Amino acid sequence: MGMAADNLECYENLANAIIMQAVKDYKTVLFRLEDHPNNRDAQFEKKRLEGFFHSNWYNTLTDLDACTLISGVQARVKVEAVERRKRRAENLRRKAEREMKKLVKLLTEAGAALTPEHIRALGDIT
Repeated sequence: MGMAADNLECYENLANAIIMQAVKDYKTVLFRLEDHPNNRDAQFEKKRLEGFFHSNWYNTLTDLDACTLISGVQARVKVEAVERRKRRAENLRRKAEREMKKLVKLLTEAGAALTPEHIRALGDIT
């Protein structure tokens, strides 16, 4: 490999790294907007990144179609956001279950006579 080829590869690596960082930043801001849709900073950052994807600088760095890239990232974030919500809900359910077991144990140790109906009623307390 000659010096020119080495230099070209370095520039291609740099261009790819810039695009990858922009994609990571875009995913991060989309996740932030999933959780906080009215966050003005996130809305601004989203527009700024979309502007980059549609810029001459982006077109200089890559041949990837900006609209295809943006829609692909948005679709992936929507899928991942659903998975995240499911995991959060499951973690909250498990935490509530652990807390309920602690409460039942504490009440039992304190001498409370708990029937299954009492325990179910405790689960209805929020």
